[in-house]
Amino acid sequence: MVRIINIDASNCLSDAECDNLKGTYMDNNHYELVVDYDCDFYCEGVPVFKFRKNAFNKDLLTTAWDNCKNMAVASRGRGAAAGPIDPESVYWKKREIAWSSKWSARYMVKDKKTGEMKESKMRVNNTTASSPIGYYGKTKGLGLDLPCRLSHYTRTNLDKYHKATPFFQAIANHYKDLLPDQYNCQMERAKVNEYHIPETPFSTITINRNFRTALHQDSGDFGGWACLSVLEENKYSGGLFVLPKFKVAIDMRHGDLLIADVHQYHGNTGLYESEEDKKYNDENPQKTFKDNLEVGVLGLNNRFSRISFVCYLREDIINCPGYNKFVISLENSERLPKWKDTEYKHFEAVNGKETLTYDCESCKKMVSYHNIRNTPQHLAKTGCFLSHMKLLKHIWEYKLNKVIIVEDDALQVNQIPEDLPDTFTYLGGFVCNKKITSKEKIEIKHDIGLNTLDENYRMLTTLSYYIPRWEIARDLYEKLMKLKRWKAIDIIYGNIITNPKYVYPAVFIEEYSESQIMNKKKTKHANEFYEFK
Repeated sequence: MVRIINIDASNCLSDAECDNLKGTYMDNNHYELVVDYDCDFYCEGVPVFKFRKNAFNKDLLTTAWDNCKNMAVASRGRGAAAGPIDPESVYWKKREIAWSSKWSARYMVKDKKTGEMKESKMRVNNTTASSPIGYYGKTKGLGLDLPCRLSHYTRTNLDKYHKATPFFQAIANHYKDLLPDQYNCQMERAKVNEYHIPETPFSTITINRNFRTALHQDSGDFGGWACLSVLEENKYSGGLFVLPKFKVAIDMRHGDLLIADVHQYHGNTGLYESEEDKKYNDENPQKTFKDNLEVGVLGLNNRFSRISFVCYLREDIINCPGYNKFVISLENSERLPKWKDTEYKHFEAVNGKETLTYDCESCKKMVSYHNIRNTPQHLAKTGCFLSHMKLLKHIWEYKLNKVIIVEDDALQVNQIPEDLPDTFTYLGGFVCNKKITSKEKIEIKHDIGLNTLDENYRMLTTLSYYIPRWEIARDLYEKLMKLKRWKAIDIIYGNIITNPKYVYPAVFIEEYSESQIMNKKKTKHANEFYEFK
């Protein structure tokens, strides 16, 4: 039976009192009630949390443990949640602290140029085992300019992420049942684009290991509600989830589910071994983890493991585009400025004329090496080929889906369809015979919208095309790498891509400008009817 608790706000701490506790650790002085049973908790009728014991079946928990147990890696960026800086801790005793304030510090580092010690520019927190999986929003700063994407750990452990997804989906199903209004609001927001875990309203899941969070409020999430669960190995006590404003703590253990308003201040009590826990852990040594304790990650010196999950929707995910859009352009191209302040991210092209040599391996691999070798044209053609290969690898590496690629001489003349297919699709270019030297007249009856390119023809120029899934980019990249000889990228695409689609009329045409490969004004251009006129 679910116990319903509805408290009076007059019994709560004020916001100012909670603010004063920020960044400090919680203990039994910060709560009066411990909830270790199914409970719906309200403050004057407003939900604060809903808690369910043993919410998941054993097989699902085993699968989740097997695939998520190593996902929490060292982090120095957890802010107030990481707790107050302790100069006597393993991590900080190895460093000379130059400045510290509450939960942040800077330390002395060696200047790479002068060899002298100087204060680090970056403020860091205590090192904890905490990592996000799922999706990030756009990241710009500290020398980074990255699109919306899967987190690094997710990309490099994609199989484990997929295998753990049913656990996250089960959490979402409980969320839907217990708080349907909050779930529906979050789900509608998540469905604006594809940057969420399938069949859930979660873009991101923070996974922690033995992380005793100090008092903090979550930020950067949409709606304020998050779903939490815990997996365990060996025995421990403590780790209560404390909401000091309401003077309540939740004893969340293996397979339990907590859905809470995480914009309220919260933190954990300490993790420790009772005498009974010690006896069990003595008889059952932990085998899963062999941590290097000299690194100084808080909590990893224990003989037990508590893996906690926090599932939420990032606020900035709404700004992620329906499509990932890239423009390939040289840094000094006269055509690049027109793409500024658009949705297209500049992907720097390989400047073949300036960075390649006539005898480089890539240049030798190009067929044109045998007829236009030792010419700037050959270097430029090789650079163009490598630019597209480089972008394919980038799409693969960052697991980007729904990618539109344009070259900087593309000019948009029609709207991009909202329902592009799940296959390689041209958005511009011109059609020619499969055998390029053929003089046979091209006769095609185009349908408005999506078409399949007849096998007797090929599409020339890589003016613009669409890659719906990163796996397609990976397959193209691997096919290109296996070829003994390379040709111009549009020719190669025509040889290795089977039954490509194209949108008619074309979304992009070629603007009238000088060819950066031929170094001369072009007299013909790809138009919206896929003609070269």
